[in-house]
Amino acid sequence: MTPLTIICQHCYAPQNYVATKLAGTMDAYDAQMRAMQRAVTAPAATITAPKKLSREDLCSKEFQLEELEDKEECETEVWLNDDGSVSLGASNGPYMRDYVGEWHLLDIPQEYYPFRMRLTRTFESPGSGRIGDIQYALTREFWGNIEMVGDAISVSGKIHGALPSVETNQYAQSYHDDQAMQDSEIGYFTMIDAVASDGIEGVKGNLHP
Repeated sequence: MTPLTIICQHCYAPQNYVATKLAGTMDAYDAQMRAMQRAVTAPAATITAPKKLSREDLCSKEFQLEELEDKEECETEVWLNDDGSVSLGASNGPYMRDYVGEWHLLDIPQEYYPFRMRLTRTFESPGSGRIGDIQYALTREFWGNIEMVGDAISVSGKIHGALPSVETNQYAQSYHDDQAMQDSEIGYFTMIDAVASDGIEGVKGNLHP
């Protein structure tokens, strides 16, 4: 079969139509492959992972603790001390007679709430008639995640009611396991670095204004 030839209108040189068409297709293919290779070998954009906050980032900072429990809200000034203890300041909640607290930062993933804090607070309410003032103690465990909100450190999570141990009928000294704490979820909390967010520093130990 004789190849089909045409005469180029511009140069009047004979051209092989089939070869010309194939060459054009191959050139387009090569150009496409080169473009794909450039896309694959192009350096990826640099992604900076968020800073993992450590215990040192939390130590001695003043936080504003906001609690929501049974539709009741209250705010309390909180300091996470270097020795693992907790100091409280002014609060707009029930009158607090006394308290003891501790906190830890566990080396576990964020989804398991690495921040742990336990507060046992003794409240006092006025009695009536021959009944004097009534005091009662409540223990709460706070399990939360830690993140940066702007320039302020924020801790948020769930509040758990501490369960009495069977052996002593007293509140257990260690944190409860995950299942026990799920069964005792009673509210939510948020703690935010008060000085970084508001620029106002409170006073430790001043339980009420």
